[in-house]
Amino acid sequence: MKKILIGIVFILTALQLLAVPQVLLPASNADLLDLLDHELSRRDIYTAIRFQKIDSLKTLIATDSAKAYRFYLDLGALESGLNSDSAIISYNRGIEATRAAGDSLLIQRYMICRVAELRRVGAIPDAMHDIDMISRAGLYPENRTLYYTVGRDLYMTMAEIYEESELHATYMKSGLEFAKKHISYLPTDSAGYKLSRALVYFAENNDPLGLATLHEFESEIDMESPEFMMAMTILGGRYLIKGNYDMAIRYLGMAALAEVYSSDRQGTALIRLGMALYGQKDIIRAHNYLSVALDDALKASAKINCVMISGAFMPVAQELRHRDDRKFMMLSSLVVSLVVAMVLLGQLYRTKRRKVSEMAKVRQMLATANLSKETYISEFMNLCSSYIESLEDFNRMCRRKITAGQFDDLMQLIKSGKVIDDQRKKFDDIFDDSFLAIYPTFIEEVNMLLIPEKKIATPASNVLTTELRVLAFTRLGVEDSAQIARFLGVSLNTIYTYRNKLRNKAISRDTFDTDIMKIGVIE
Repeated sequence: MKKILIGIVFILTALQLLAVPQVLLPASNADLLDLLDHELSRRDIYTAIRFQKIDSLKTLIATDSAKAYRFYLDLGALESGLNSDSAIISYNRGIEATRAAGDSLLIQRYMICRVAELRRVGAIPDAMHDIDMISRAGLYPENRTLYYTVGRDLYMTMAEIYEESELHATYMKSGLEFAKKHISYLPTDSAGYKLSRALVYFAENNDPLGLATLHEFESEIDMESPEFMMAMTILGGRYLIKGNYDMAIRYLGMAALAEVYSSDRQGTALIRLGMALYGQKDIIRAHNYLSVALDDALKASAKINCVMISGAFMPVAQELRHRDDRKFMMLSSLVVSLVVAMVLLGQLYRTKRRKVSEMAKVRQMLATANLSKETYISEFMNLCSSYIESLEDFNRMCRRKITAGQFDDLMQLIKSGKVIDDQRKKFDDIFDDSFLAIYPTFIEEVNMLLIPEKKIATPASNVLTTELRVLAFTRLGVEDSAQIARFLGVSLNTIYTYRNKLRNKAISRDTFDTDIMKIGVIE
């Protein structure tokens, strides 16, 4: 069975504090997408406005410390959608400041808002722990609506993640309970009520009523309403799963515009719009939208969105490769025709054949360079993600040990340097793989520059020695020896020593550094 809630659980976002400008939406999808292209090119302007609001609020917090504990809630809401890590920090600060003020109701509200951000960064276990702890501690009536909204989003997200697992039914049941509780505390004519009611309909396989409920938003809810963006994204997602790409593009385009205007980097409308455009074979535009969505997800620390984008990117990338293959076949046919003609032209034939050969070689070299660049970016993202996860793990471990009073164990672990050594080993491994993917013949070309009896031997074909890593950083343009020393975890004198030893081994000492920079250069 196709996923029941595809397009729903990753769509649910926090209410935005920024007003969406009033716009008259074009009647045709083509004009709507042209408008979206224009606004995407200006999205930094909308983001800058939001950052200005954040800076103003931070200034207010700094100048009015007595009331600062109340302002952190607004600050976190402004940061939500831009960067969840920043929003979490603001909510944590708000909790600490509010404890001093003794306002337990506001503390609980901060905790509920933090759960929403933990979900977005992929810290699902922490989010589930906190939502359960809030319930067991007793829920304030003023926080009910927000609590059940956040709980609904959390458990429906988990149900989506575990769609193919037996855990799906368990999480979906909890998500439905939260959605129904949410409905029970809202007026039946409110936007929040209709949105949760539509989610319940979809979860219960009642698509007609779910679609009908969401269609009311198109005519009754202004684009400036935060529920509008959610409703249009869900509506477009439902049409996407049904294969109705025209309708999907219409509603997802409207939602994507709302995301741009409200500076929401965590929305999924643009991702799903890319999927819908792929369905209509608009591959270039699909690739562009997914690229923008990936950039936003990385800036927002939205790990769940990154996973979603990676799945959407795969068929688009494959289609682009197929198109390149077809172009290559056409080019090959043209070359064959030219060869037949050039046989009759003698010298002209030889000249043309040589040019075609040179062009093909450059094309292959450029293709290889482009693939290496993509590999390096992917490895860099993996390294960043790994460091974030390691830092989170270390933070949780420190919190547990401090809570348990195991200060000696913690101090022993820090003194041992094992954490740093493990991370440095991981850095070295990823650096070696990434660098050798870009410059696969680096080791061989370096040895060609050295005196034969002083060539560098490596423990494995895909592993660099410390000497070679020093040269690798030089090839990447890193000239600061102190910076290289920090990367490799050695002293500055060690770097100088390695560089002098390598120059002494070189066939041409005077041009050794210049020769290193020529490795991998396409001429």
